Amino acid sequence: MNKSNYGWSILIFVSLALFIIGLDATFMNVAMTYLVKDLNTTLANIQSIIAIYALVMGCFVLFGGKLQDVIGRKKTFVAGAIIYGIGALIAALSTNALMLLVGWSIIEGFGAALMLPATSSIITAHYTGSKRAFAMGFSSTLYIAATAIGPLLGGYLTTFYSWRWGFALETIFVVAILVLSYDIAESEITLKWSDLNLRGAFLASSGILLFIVGVLQLNNPATWVNNYGTIINLLGFAFAMSMIMIGVIFLVIFFYYQRRLIKQGKKPFMDVRILKNRSFTFGNLSRLIMALILAGLFYIIPIYVQTRWGVNALVTGLILLPASIGSAIFAVSVGKLTKRIKAHYLVFIGFAVSIIAILMLYHSFMYPASLDMMDLIPGLFILGMGLGLATPNITNIILSSVDDKQLGEASGIHNTFINVGSSIGTVAIGLIFFMALYFNVAATLPVEYSVYQNQQALNHDIYSWVGKTLSPDMSTIMDDPKLFALTFNSDSRGMQAAILASAILLFIGLILSLFIKPPPDITEKERIEK
Repeated sequence: MNKSNYGWSILIFVSLALFIIGLDATFMNVAMTYLVKDLNTTLANIQSIIAIYALVMGCFVLFGGKLQDVIGRKKTFVAGAIIYGIGALIAALSTNALMLLVGWSIIEGFGAALMLPATSSIITAHYTGSKRAFAMGFSSTLYIAATAIGPLLGGYLTTFYSWRWGFALETIFVVAILVLSYDIAESEITLKWSDLNLRGAFLASSGILLFIVGVLQLNNPATWVNNYGTIINLLGFAFAMSMIMIGVIFLVIFFYYQRRLIKQGKKPFMDVRILKNRSFTFGNLSRLIMALILAGLFYIIPIYVQTRWGVNALVTGLILLPASIGSAIFAVSVGKLTKRIKAHYLVFIGFAVSIIAILMLYHSFMYPASLDMMDLIPGLFILGMGLGLATPNITNIILSSVDDKQLGEASGIHNTFINVGSSIGTVAIGLIFFMALYFNVAATLPVEYSVYQNQQALNHDIYSWVGKTLSPDMSTIMDDPKLFALTFNSDSRGMQAAILASAILLFIGLILSLFIKPPPDITEKERIEK
């Protein structure tokens, strides 16, 4: 069947898959205290379970892309959906933290790692030209929308029903996805099981795992700052940095090992020659930046609005919703836009619009005393517009820049960049927020309270003051004008630093977008087929 003749049932089930994976990334963040109570565990354990979910996805998504060459993209997707559904069911029935860890973090995470690369390659394999651009835009919008409404849905279900219903709904979605999957065209099998380079898989997965573990360690200052908060704990800092460096070394070894196998005429785990494709490599780096920014901002903004204004999860979700609406406006119209403006120009415009939005948010936090929730909506809406322009087009360019036989591998690499970007984004942007807040508190206390002109007293109490600022008791903070000013000024400085870092990263993405160009098949293949 000609690619152009496929109906939209394929797009629907692919989008459903992306939707539940997007929900899974955010909807449990608002239910942590309920999980602690229901499963008789600790908050640290729940936070670890959430982190392990991201780790499993990041480590195995490349394997999921490669598996398509062994059993086909349809079988890979279906297998991933079944595994994901089993994990969601176990998570919904969890009676303790270990059961949730196995069901959600490990089984669901592995299932998602199989599904994610297949979603992109399925769309690319079934649609061309403007239809492909529309499909990419629609599925990307649904994924972004899912991450935005995840806290809203999770808060609603947790508050009025149970957090278990979130996993139960995912199980129902998986059944619908499996029913709709009959129309997928199977891809050509190019590898045997014996051809899988397991040593390469180990090096790649271990490198990603160690790198992210190291970054996660840095996100917890208690592991690398001493109890008084002013002197770096060299042992803790060295451990975090060593994990990052060892991870990088593993990935470098992986790269050269794969290149050697190719020169010897053997089957590599990943054909690293694909990285010589300029549009593919720079496109993936740009997409990593987008994922990093989205994950980071969707992490710190809920923290700010919930602690400063005391809003619940439902209101928090509503505050983030304009980003999804802005994204939807442009993402679903990408197919029509690409007929008038080339895809790589739309990526550049998307980055430029996103930078404008970030600067608007930065300006809002310059006046914390008068800042209102409504002040955030314009910036978030325009940010969504920018992402809606850039995300589907960059995905289209990345996957259209490779041959059809490379789609499975390309999708795995592409989704690895996205997941690593999301994992690092939450950690890095959150760390910048915390450190800026910390240094502002440390600088302000000696000015406002004479007792803290004594360095020893400041060292001893700094973390308790940071805690008051991060989680203020708004019912009593109004009685202390100094603490009120300290809290709002420090938090706004933290937000400004994190947002400024986001603007710098987006500018780097803007520069990278200048080095990519749409391959001929985005604009010409549809015309040729007609």
